[in-house]
Amino acid sequence: TLHYLLGFQRLGYDVHYVEAHGSTPTKLMRSPEDDSSALAAAFIERVLHPFGFEGRWAFHGLYADGLCYGTSSDALLKLYQAADLIVNLHGATVPSPEQAANGRLVYLETDPVQVQIQLAQGDRDVVEYLEPHVAFFTFGENYGQPDCGLPVSPLFDFRPTRQPVLLDLWQRSCPPPEGAFRTIGNWRQDGADIRYEDKVYNWSKHHEFLAILDLPSLTSQDLELALARVDEPSRALLEERGWRLCDPLAFSDDIDAYRAFIHGSRGEFSVAKDQNVRLRTGWFSDRSATFLASGLPVVVQDTAFDRILPTGEGLFGFRTTEEAADAIATINAAPSRHGRAALEIAREYFSHEVVLGDMLAELGLRPRVDRGPRRRDLEAALPSSLLVMPVSRHPTELDPETVETVLRRPVPRALDLRGDGVGPLASVVVVTRDQLPLTRMSLETVLHANGSSVELIVVDNASEAETRSYLAELERRHPSVRTVLNRENRSYAASLNQGLSLASGALLVLLNNDTIVTPGWLEGLARQLEDATVGLVGPVTNEAGNEAEIDVSYQTYGDLLELARDRARAQRGRTSELPVATMFCAAMRREDYERIGPIDEGYEVGMFEDDDYSHRVRLAGLRVVCAEDVFVHHFGKGSFGSLVPTGVYAARFETNKQRFEAKWGLDWTGHSRRPSAAWDAAVADLRRLVVESLPADAVVLVVSRGDEALLHLGGRTGWHFPRNGAGEYAGHHPATSADAIAELERLRLEGATHLVFPSTELWWLDHYEELRGHLESRRVRETSAGVAYTL
Repeated sequence: TLHYLLGFQRLGYDVHYVEAHGSTPTKLMRSPEDDSSALAAAFIERVLHPFGFEGRWAFHGLYADGLCYGTSSDALLKLYQAADLIVNLHGATVPSPEQAANGRLVYLETDPVQVQIQLAQGDRDVVEYLEPHVAFFTFGENYGQPDCGLPVSPLFDFRPTRQPVLLDLWQRSCPPPEGAFRTIGNWRQDGADIRYEDKVYNWSKHHEFLAILDLPSLTSQDLELALARVDEPSRALLEERGWRLCDPLAFSDDIDAYRAFIHGSRGEFSVAKDQNVRLRTGWFSDRSATFLASGLPVVVQDTAFDRILPTGEGLFGFRTTEEAADAIATINAAPSRHGRAALEIAREYFSHEVVLGDMLAELGLRPRVDRGPRRRDLEAALPSSLLVMPVSRHPTELDPETVETVLRRPVPRALDLRGDGVGPLASVVVVTRDQLPLTRMSLETVLHANGSSVELIVVDNASEAETRSYLAELERRHPSVRTVLNRENRSYAASLNQGLSLASGALLVLLNNDTIVTPGWLEGLARQLEDATVGLVGPVTNEAGNEAEIDVSYQTYGDLLELARDRARAQRGRTSELPVATMFCAAMRREDYERIGPIDEGYEVGMFEDDDYSHRVRLAGLRVVCAEDVFVHHFGKGSFGSLVPTGVYAARFETNKQRFEAKWGLDWTGHSRRPSAAWDAAVADLRRLVVESLPADAVVLVVSRGDEALLHLGGRTGWHFPRNGAGEYAGHHPATSADAIAELERLRLEGATHLVFPSTELWWLDHYEELRGHLESRRVRETSAGVAYTL
């Protein structure tokens, strides 16, 4: 209940808690002389006081003298009349005319089955009970689906919902203990079984516990049950079979003790009611949601919740005792990974912004003006219509409207959680030098995706005042951000090492400032580093110049997110080997970094550090892999694309290449593309252009970016353009049009007769204007595959 009160409050609403009962609250009475109403009121006040609800609660006893505690009856009536929303939580209150009068009363049931079956059986009392409500929500999230056995009512439209959780209330301050898998509940609850279509569906959970009574014999893991209403014969039976039991009354009315019991566990193991299991309602426990929010994995009996929630990491459903034992063994093989996955599920599916935000939207309401920052913004990190594909790559240029949109957005504030776990999941190091629109998209998508669960270290190399001012403001608003403002422009490798020396996370991530990360990116990279054989991991991307690059068609941020979501589902857990993990985005374990050593600072600008480090990782006996289920957008050359037209890039590329080869005694080979049906088709179309347009004895220069496939030209001789003296791809573009024309003339004198630009390289003709003029009269043919010139 507190999660609803505090959750709606954090979404900007003035929230009041009301209990209006027609039954005497006898549970708190110790003798017949006790004043049950006063005891109930005192209990409510004691629970709500630490959360600032003074004057915003009421206990209205609709029996005897009808006294109202906490507020007056008149004030309560005015509250009903003015409310934007009145939630009949748990469906536990028979609605009064005063509550229903303003048309804002909503039914929210946390235990499906009984009401739906009573409606199907024509129970008029239930119909009359529900009719005053204007909307209906159920924890039976599989309701209405083909495999759900609950009858669907034509009278009331039940919408799915689940337990909201305030993640900060469940943050743990210590690693997962080595203790038991635990749960809390009742052993036996009689009197609520229900008959439907000649079958009896049980309410009491003891039936389901008895069905897995032998589980302790199948696992060495301790299993502890905090069960109420256990008779002595049942207790003896459970203990005899290896179950540990404890008394839930020790913490049932103490929030801190309840939370401590959960935090002292290794995870949750529990069963569900027979009604939810056999009817496949999709019900999921509010208690299990708090285990997930604590970063503790959950193994619970299957109710079809796997149709709604992701399972297999952090959360497991079981149908048999053997499946339960297997799930526990899987978790124990990698507890940290499953703890992170549990927290990720809580954040994505149970956070109050997600659950209550969806509910408000269903009701035509919306969060009001923020009463404080929130863990997850209900909006995306960037507008979904924002164009994220650059209009030029040499240097990178964004659409002017994109630049304006990004720069006019307010600097985001820190979200209201102290953190999502036991400390930063990772330290992310980003090096910046101006390029403020790119930098903002990179840093702000990291913070939106991960918030205070990461330590974000920004090393700035003598940027202009606008960028430095932004970084100072971002650091002021986010405790998890740390900025280093260098007065001079240090090398890329030196700046990365500077940031890494400050990092405290167990995982270290290198991230360019010309990237956009997507939800789940960091967790996906971290998953792969659970494999002790992996030393360096990167994502797939749209722009890398190697096997990590995949074909994409998106133009907007919204389409980018859709691609990332689809890929995460389709490729979950898959990796491929990489010769080089390019450092636009690469992650490693701290202990491996400390063993392998810092990044070599002898390379200039930002070239060959990644080749060098990947080689060192493999020499240490570790693998370099690509996480196929993680997508990070890369603008490409955002950091040094401006060096291309000055000639600096080409000169330093050659210097760095020679240094790499001398250091390792190797001949450097250019990076390759991954196999792609779309690229294969483009290559075939270019080959068709050459075969149909150029003579059989032609020697064809191809602007190839080093791709050997582009040199297979149906019997014609193909050369890379530009190429070095050994006949290999030069590894860089010409610095200027004059250099491009000079290279063209050199190769013409060596025997080249034609020049071909694939469609992907037509930007050359915009960037090198004099080259375009030099070639204009020599065009042979242009198609969608590219353009061919004679020399």
